[in-house]
Amino acid sequence: MPLIIAICGYHNSGKTTFGTYLVKRLKNLGYKIAVVKSTKEEGELTDQPGSDTFRYRESGGDPVCLYQKNLLTLYIKELPDDKGSFLQFLERLFWKKDLILLEGFKGFPEIPKIWVLRDDEKEEEIKSKYSGIELFIRQGEEEKGLNFVLQRLINKEEEVFLYINGKRIFLKPFIQKILKEMLLGFVKGLKDIPESIFHLEVKIKRK
Repeated sequence: MPLIIAICGYHNSGKTTFGTYLVKRLKNLGYKIAVVKSTKEEGELTDQPGSDTFRYRESGGDPVCLYQKNLLTLYIKELPDDKGSFLQFLERLFWKKDLILLEGFKGFPEIPKIWVLRDDEKEEEIKSKYSGIELFIRQGEEEKGLNFVLQRLINKEEEVFLYINGKRIFLKPFIQKILKEMLLGFVKGLKDIPESIFHLEVKIKRK
């Protein structure tokens, strides 16, 4: 599963400048990154009223996708209600990525955050308002932020992820090891299984 990190800060602090720097540098290092940017605006549409996707969404389709040659645009209206479930939704949606980079989301206490400070801001004041901040940087300290994210990516330990009825169940390391060895041992006895298994997903649906 991907690592989730949010870039936070107030208006005009340089969040997007830092975020695009991170994406470019990490991509050059071979990492796969998904980006989710939050906004306070409600009801914003990225397709025009009257377009086919707009009409499908107006008719009740959810999600609605627009597939082009090199682009898939996804519109989802019915999102999980609570913040924890929304993060798990992102993990499952972008499970092939190494990193889900969020811009904004300062009201999500569960997410580790990099806060981009403006010149007139003090760390103590920000910490008293928001939780989960693990690093403060200012404009010009992009390399410091990059090194922090790289260390988190390198130290990522979880290998086995369990979801029951859409809810993430956190597993201790020894339980992860047992499940991994049991499942890999089972599937390796089947026909047409590749010699190298880098991802295994099992879904069980009960009526």
